[in-house]
Amino acid sequence: MKFVRNTTFLLFALFWATVLPAEIYETSRMDELYGHLEPGMLVVFDIDNTLIEPVQELGSNQWFENRIKEYFSHGYSNHNALHTALKEWIAIQHITFVKLVEPGIDEVVKDLQGKGYTVMGLTTRDLTLSDRTAEQLQSVGIDLSKTAPTQEEVFFMNERGVLFHKGSLFTAATHKGEALHKFLEISGYQPSSVMFINDKYSHLIPVEEYCSQSGIPFVGLRYGHTDEKVKSFCKQIADVQFYHFGHILSNESAERILHERD
Repeated sequence: MKFVRNTTFLLFALFWATVLPAEIYETSRMDELYGHLEPGMLVVFDIDNTLIEPVQELGSNQWFENRIKEYFSHGYSNHNALHTALKEWIAIQHITFVKLVEPGIDEVVKDLQGKGYTVMGLTTRDLTLSDRTAEQLQSVGIDLSKTAPTQEEVFFMNERGVLFHKGSLFTAATHKGEALHKFLEISGYQPSSVMFINDKYSHLIPVEEYCSQSGIPFVGLRYGHTDEKVKSFCKQIADVQFYHFGHILSNESAERILHERD
């Protein structure tokens, strides 16, 4: 595990100060989180490219980001490029099969839950995918509701509607730190510390900021297991799969069609 940074935030309350550590580490193995666990810690998992990913290129995070760039290059505004790609991505999620990002992640989650740790998901996914996300997670042996901060469904506004459903907080691309803050206040759960695992460094920062402002020790894991897959994303294969949308082709089948065209 590579140590990325160790920052210290000085928080003043009344006339005294407390120093709280906020550490972010780089890792490509989920089981390395065990080295940072503390009693009473809330363990928060991102979902896409952290717990699960589609079984093919189409519908992956890297496909979505590439799709936005493609629409933008065709003259779409930033807003329209994002929302057009998002509609397609959501449609794909409703039918695609998924797999674990790393073999054994399901056992890590179950082990944490079995040891009594509070575990939940935190995702930029839209509320419309709440049921489907639970189904996708269940298909790979993960149930984030087992030791979640609450078993109740929670809805609130955070620029847009945010929903906590079956163990996951669906932030609809709003500020993750503010969303987590509001959710924990509403649910009445007060963690002694927070660990957040996410494939994107930029998504760790909002939660780190919330923890700093709230006086909660924070550990972030920038999980890079899919980094090489993201770099080697094959748009041509994804384009063939999108053309056959409704019957998603495997990477191998799409590649075979590509070769037949040559």
